[in-house]
Amino acid sequence: MFTHEQIWRGLDNLAKSNGYSASGLAKKAGLDPTSFNKSKRFSPDGKPRWPSTESLSKVLDVTNATLDNFQDMILQDSDNSALISKDDQTHIARITAEILLDTKSVLFNEREPFTVKSGRKSPVYIDCRRLISFPKERNILMNFAAKILIGKIGLNDIDILAGGETAGIPYSAFIADRLKKPMIYVRKQPKGYGRMAQIEGVLPERNKDAEKPNVVLIEDLQTDGGSKKIFIDALREAGAVVEHTFVIFHYGIFESSLQNMKKMGVTLHALCTWWDILAVAKEKQSFDDQTLESVEKFLNNPLNWDGSL
Repeated sequence: MFTHEQIWRGLDNLAKSNGYSASGLAKKAGLDPTSFNKSKRFSPDGKPRWPSTESLSKVLDVTNATLDNFQDMILQDSDNSALISKDDQTHIARITAEILLDTKSVLFNEREPFTVKSGRKSPVYIDCRRLISFPKERNILMNFAAKILIGKIGLNDIDILAGGETAGIPYSAFIADRLKKPMIYVRKQPKGYGRMAQIEGVLPERNKDAEKPNVVLIEDLQTDGGSKKIFIDALREAGAVVEHTFVIFHYGIFESSLQNMKKMGVTLHALCTWWDILAVAKEKQSFDDQTLESVEKFLNNPLNWDGSL
């Protein structure tokens, strides 16, 4: 889902990183030296011309680069706003919803409602921890996560990823690996022995620009956002700048969620919400009409849902 401009930027950056000009890289790959010239990137009538898959394959071969390496070249020094469009976000939300349903990480049951942590009854339940056991699906979601963080925040504005104990820890590790960024994790409270640390890993006092490090908090999901405060406060007290948090799943049904984020001065990023799940469940007829109707009623008024239709 990269643009014409981004693909060509990736080739330019790949050439530069290997000590070539664009024409030099083309020649090294056995192509016409003018293949990658800027004058060749558009047709005479202004239509964009794309490098062929064969050309890309030859270029990757002679530079010993992988597709992941090429993606890094595309994202290097990129215009972040161009990386995530509304269509991209919609696509990501839909695929994420399908994966959550297929892996049974989300469940609907209006006849025997679930009891959530607050003690309230709910016809829906989500367990994002299940996803770590599905490598193919997990890989797709982590690639989405990396794309959103780069597109919405910017690779150069992320110094460290911090996983919240415990569900956020594996996801912060997966994403940090893709972004090639350091990772730390934050406890809910300091451990009661040794260094009495609440933050594990290395949180430097300053980043490469001699400023406080920019840390993104990673968790599995968010209901109303209240639990994030413990982690955010701990990171800020340790000297980090925390302006963004990322979750796989945002309930998207509690007004207090975004209000709490705003109070803490944090922007929330997520792959999908309950509304995305419901839309896909309806389309695929994953549940009977009565269940879907009851779930929709709950999503519209979760605090007063009683299970009756």
